[in-house]
Amino acid sequence: MRWFKPSLRNSISALLGPSARADDEDELEPVREAMLAVLGEEGARLNPSLKRRLKFMHDAHSLWYARGELVAVLSRVHGEALAVHRVQSLSPVFQGLVPKALIDASRIRRV
Repeated sequence: MRWFKPSLRNSISALLGPSARADDEDELEPVREAMLAVLGEEGARLNPSLKRRLKFMHDAHSLWYARGELVAVLSRVHGEALAVHRVQSLSPVFQGLVPKALIDASRIRRV
């Protein structure tokens, strides 16, 4: 016996899905462009799958957590210190899209 009818599940996701994504795309485009600019041509050449994923990620949290991979790619190009600095400079574009606690935690210098 099914607990949830497929039509009910599909109708709920239809209500929440498209409208939320359309609004988010306008807010995410500046973040996406900033991350791709930091990645640059050399980083995109080293990791084309990251460039492709950055272009098509559909929410701010996915983009936020992709910063770690961005640091890894940039470390190969520029060195770790400069890579971390460049990725940390992206934090202001995430303002209002991810919880403030995440942004604040990224500012903490680790020794």
